[in-house]
Amino acid sequence: MKVKDFDTSTVPLSGSNLIEASAGTGKTYSIAIMVLRLVLENKIPIKEVLMVTFTKAAVAELEERIRLFIRQAHKASLGNKSGDPTLSALVEHATKLTSQQDVQQRLKDAVLFLDETSVLTIHSFCQQTLTEFAFETNQLFGSETLKDLVSLIESEVNKFWRENITTLNVDLLGQLLEHGLSRADLVSVIREHLSGKNYFEYDENESYLICDEDQVSFSNTIKELAEKDLEIKDCVYDHIRNHSDRLKSITEANKWAKASLLHLVDTPPEFLTVVVSKKGTGYIDKLYGDIILQHSECDDLVEERKSILQSVINKINCHAIGIVTKAIDQYKQRNSLLGFDDMIVNLHKAIVHNNNTNLITSLQRKYRAIFIDEFQDTDKLQYEIFHNTFGTGQNILFYIGDPKQSIYSWRKADIFTYFKASDEVDNKYGMNVNYRSSASFINAMNLFFKPRIDFDTFYFNGHQHSIDYIKVESPRDNNKGGLYLNGQQDVPITIYGNQNNSEIAETVTAQIINLLEKEKFTIVEKGISRRIRPSDIGILVRKNKQAIAVKACLAKRGIPAVTIDDTKILQSEEAIYVLYLLEALIDLNRPSINKALLSPFTGYDTRAVLALNEETVLNNFREYKSIWDKDGVYSVLMKFVSDYQVRALLLNHHTENGERTIANLYQIIEVLHKVQSAKQFSELELVSWLKRGIDGMQTEGDEFEQRVESDEEAVKIVTLHKSKGLEYNIVFAPFLDLDTKIHFRFCSFRDTETGDYIFADSEQLNPEQQQIVDEQTEQENRRLIYVAITRAVYKCYLNKSLANYYKDSSLVPFLASVKGIDPSLISFNESPTIPAKYYYSFDREVIKTAEAKPVNFTLSQVNWRKMSYTSLASAHTTSTKHNSGIAANEYDHFVFKQLVKGNKTGNLLHYIFENIDFANNRNWERTIQSALKRYTARHSDYTTMLIEMLNKVTKVSIKMNGEEFSLSNILQEKRLNELEFDFNVGLFDPADLAGLTNNDTRINLKYSQDLEGVMNGKMDMFFEYNNKYYILDWKSNFLGDSVEYYKKELLPEVMSENNYHLQYLLYTLAAKKYLQSRLPEFDYERHFGGVIYLFVRGIRDDANSGVFTSLPSLRSIEMLEKILSKKISI
Repeated sequence: MKVKDFDTSTVPLSGSNLIEASAGTGKTYSIAIMVLRLVLENKIPIKEVLMVTFTKAAVAELEERIRLFIRQAHKASLGNKSGDPTLSALVEHATKLTSQQDVQQRLKDAVLFLDETSVLTIHSFCQQTLTEFAFETNQLFGSETLKDLVSLIESEVNKFWRENITTLNVDLLGQLLEHGLSRADLVSVIREHLSGKNYFEYDENESYLICDEDQVSFSNTIKELAEKDLEIKDCVYDHIRNHSDRLKSITEANKWAKASLLHLVDTPPEFLTVVVSKKGTGYIDKLYGDIILQHSECDDLVEERKSILQSVINKINCHAIGIVTKAIDQYKQRNSLLGFDDMIVNLHKAIVHNNNTNLITSLQRKYRAIFIDEFQDTDKLQYEIFHNTFGTGQNILFYIGDPKQSIYSWRKADIFTYFKASDEVDNKYGMNVNYRSSASFINAMNLFFKPRIDFDTFYFNGHQHSIDYIKVESPRDNNKGGLYLNGQQDVPITIYGNQNNSEIAETVTAQIINLLEKEKFTIVEKGISRRIRPSDIGILVRKNKQAIAVKACLAKRGIPAVTIDDTKILQSEEAIYVLYLLEALIDLNRPSINKALLSPFTGYDTRAVLALNEETVLNNFREYKSIWDKDGVYSVLMKFVSDYQVRALLLNHHTENGERTIANLYQIIEVLHKVQSAKQFSELELVSWLKRGIDGMQTEGDEFEQRVESDEEAVKIVTLHKSKGLEYNIVFAPFLDLDTKIHFRFCSFRDTETGDYIFADSEQLNPEQQQIVDEQTEQENRRLIYVAITRAVYKCYLNKSLANYYKDSSLVPFLASVKGIDPSLISFNESPTIPAKYYYSFDREVIKTAEAKPVNFTLSQVNWRKMSYTSLASAHTTSTKHNSGIAANEYDHFVFKQLVKGNKTGNLLHYIFENIDFANNRNWERTIQSALKRYTARHSDYTTMLIEMLNKVTKVSIKMNGEEFSLSNILQEKRLNELEFDFNVGLFDPADLAGLTNNDTRINLKYSQDLEGVMNGKMDMFFEYNNKYYILDWKSNFLGDSVEYYKKELLPEVMSENNYHLQYLLYTLAAKKYLQSRLPEFDYERHFGGVIYLFVRGIRDDANSGVFTSLPSLRSIEMLEKILSKKISI
């Protein structure tokens, strides 16, 4: 298919389209302009446009750009000037096609509905779709996201290890462990399998159980091989002894052999070991060919032994996949959990495998236009979801990406899926005007990636589908300027040769010193010249250890640098020191406290710690423990930071990496506080969680990614994968000597025939598979080189390692081809050196900023509130509760006398009811104990009575409008706990709500002024039974010390006294709105079952106490809706 030139202002907005957007060509800008055109030209509401991208940062950038353009266009339609001529022209063109009034109204509507813009990550889109269309996708009602999958995998692998590995034949197990069998590898195998990669030995229809007979057979065979190996080696040892004089003579005659082997001739085992290890070296093969030949049979035996052991390990891996994945699936099903990969797999199943036409049609109606950004990072399943749903011609579909930047194969980003889409779309477009870089750098970049016409830039060797480098163009009015050296434009790409990584770090530092210190380097932009700042420079690395090495080298010379990488904050060194501190607070003794104080936070060394007054230190730590018990982990750690002046120590004393340390410490404190608050962890549970995090527990969320330590002027050190989408005036890419060697035990690749993602033990690859791995690795290496170099605006420095190991690296073909072609664009220079005793100091440029003027404004909606039932209801007067009687039995004594009153008991009971299966009491005791530990650890003796309470509550008969059931009839997947809602409320007079009262209900209100805004609430439980939907609220209120106070006939007055009638009317309206949005055929009187309030202290085996039910009439709910919807302001 011919690739057409792309013009964002004129490209037809129809059909399915693929846009190949080269680096720096303005992809985000173009998407935002096309969204604006959809609103103006196609009259598509902004909420019917779906935009999917692959990172939260990309979501934020795209959403911000769209909001800006829509607002600017709206202002332009009102006659205000826009700073973007393209945007102004689009508004003017749309006005000519319709009318100014029509365009203004459409843009006004778009501005008003900007909060409903759908800019989502792929996982957010899948999760939102599964939730919204739970019935169509056959999802569990109210599923939650499983964020800590690795901990679950580790738990199940440990169980598998206990039951299936420790029971193996002892001799065989010893051999397997020696060969590399480990729990860590099993965890890796399970993780990769669950992510959608196929372990290439695994067939789900096969059994991989190793029976006792097979274990003995394997063990015996391995022993026999070992015995044969010893026999042959003994023969070789005898040969060495019998010919020792000759061996000494020939060894002494060769200088290399003499140095390494002469002294070993009289110890045959050591002599043989060295000879075999150097086999293949010219002089070894020539001098000791007879020994190597005799030993070759041992090599065959070793390979046979390795093959047997590897086959057993493969069986174990496959057996673990079958057992562990099944257990994990059951756990997720039992607890209504979805992993991130499950979201994609489940939606793919509904759309592709099941071809759910109702779901597909609903999505097509909901989203009329779809943009899939960063499409090169899409995998096979993701593409099939979008293609099968939106690629049928009913919708406008744009895939936007750059195959040259596909660098995430480890997470199944699939260049071959990109090729498939390229064949299936209606139109293909190319974006090849680079708005990022200077004109000279664009020329250098084109030369680097296409030094000659037949250069195979991305290593596709003439395949049917390939990535070609199309030379990018500079815009006509490129005003980027350039980097100047002594008044002349500097060479855009400079290449240095270095012997090793240490020398590379020194060279990078030396050149940065040249840039910062010597005024001969300047950036000239729009006629203005300035010196180089640290923030102009970005250093791109492949590995975190490379970032550490470069940063350390810069730090020695005082050059400010910050790292932007994938490091998890819980894997930082500071997390370990925080752990020591928390452990010392739990176990208050001098050794543990000494360990906690011997850290960079205090600056103490061993001598200083031992000199501290023991009593004073212990008292301090006792006080810290008291603060932790009372106020939580945040307070105690911040108190420690204050007492030991940690911030001043790290920042004011030129401590190496002080900013990094204090930034990490504050982030860890924040994370621990958030986790303890959200999960209600005890102190021991929090320490245990932190330990798991340090040990590598998988954590999802931006809060777990190590933050940049400073926003000040600094060199940015960034991993290649993090650098996508970023740009730097000057780029250093010192570690691009990438190779195809497999550096880990396991490797991944895509099967070229089936399209499946394969995960395999690298030692088990056959030659064909090895060739595929090498080829796909080399292709991605070259794309990484492309990503690195295209980050630069003016200049890029490359370093070529001269070590023999890298003689065939992926960088070599590029350098070999460009050398000597045009030194004005690409030069090979001698490496600079660091000046002696250099330390950076920089007089910061003073930038004057205009004084901010105060802004005067008035709110257009002065009565806007976020409201709830409690904010509307007046404070109720409570009657005195009788509490002096004698309990009739042990259970009554528990619920009326022993079970404490107040919020803690309410939270305790809510937790229990939310986490149990009403129909199955198997896990009740465990849930109760967990709740008691969390909410009231002193009352562990509640368990038996609480189990009795659960029996009574789940079995009590609930009768409503001809239906009779108990909670034990409610399936777990048909209930949704803690359903929170928000709906808009127009300007209304709260006094109007009094019209909802009748003889049986009272509503007491406290507001005398009109209100508007958002109504918020949270239903304790929302569930479906027999095709009807119900609201249930748990109440732990103490109404008196006898069941008599909970009788049915008394509960309406209790409801009025507590204003619960107003609560359930608002909740019912929210449920009606919710069900109307989810069920096209919803009928209130047919589908809504009513509300249930369970006063759990008073519930007994019969249904005469503790149960209040009501079914508000449709008329009353419509009346409430009318009151709250008078004048909704958007």
